[in-house]
Amino acid sequence: MDLPSLDLLRDRWAAAAAVVTALGFPQTASARGDRWRLDDGGGNWAEVVLLAPDRAVLLGWDREAVTRLSRRPDGEPTGELLTDAPDWWSEPLRALDPAVEVSFVLGWDGTAWSRVPSDLVDGSTRVGLPVDAETLYGLVDTYAEGVADDQGLGEWRAPWPAVAALGAAGPELTVQQLADVLGPLEADLPAGVVAAQRFRSPAAG
Repeated sequence: MDLPSLDLLRDRWAAAAAVVTALGFPQTASARGDRWRLDDGGGNWAEVVLLAPDRAVLLGWDREAVTRLSRRPDGEPTGELLTDAPDWWSEPLRALDPAVEVSFVLGWDGTAWSRVPSDLVDGSTRVGLPVDAETLYGLVDTYAEGVADDQGLGEWRAPWPAVAALGAAGPELTVQQLADVLGPLEADLPAGVVAAQRFRSPAAG
C-alpha cells in the first residue's frame, strides 16, 4: 500500500482542512468526531472512521470505480471488497445509508493498511487523499491558485516549504503557519486552525 500511517495521514488531512476551510470550502476536508471526510465536489469522496486506538476503516467512492460494495437482502455489507476481511471492517458500512455507494474499503490494524483481495484496484488512490507531501501540495495549490485568481492576484502559488511545514504540524498547526501558506490571500485563518484542531485524537482534547 502507498498509504502512510494513520497518524501521518491525519496530519496531512488536517492541514488540507485548514487551508480549504480558511479559503471558504469547509465541505472539502473536515473532521467530525470519529470521522474524517474528503469530498472533491465532483463525485469522489473518502472517509476515515476511527473505531479504536489501533483500528480504523478508510472507505469511499471513486467515480471511475468498477468494483463496488454489495449488500445482502437484510442490508449486511458483502461482496468482493470484504472478501475474508475482519468483521470490524463492516462496522462503519452497516451505519451507512444503503443507497450510498462505496467502491473501496481498507482497514488499519495499528501497523499497516490492507485491502482484500490484495490485488484489487484501489480507488482510494484516485480521490485526492493527501497521502504524501506532493499530493498535499497539489490539493492546497489547486485551491490557493483558484482563490488567487478570483482575488485578482494572478498566478500566485503557495510556497512549497510552508505547505510541507503545515503538513508536519497537522492538528497543532498555528495561525502563523497557515498564514505562511496562504500569503496575500484573503482567508479566515482562525477558522482554518479550528478545522485542523478537530483532527486531534480524543486524548489530546
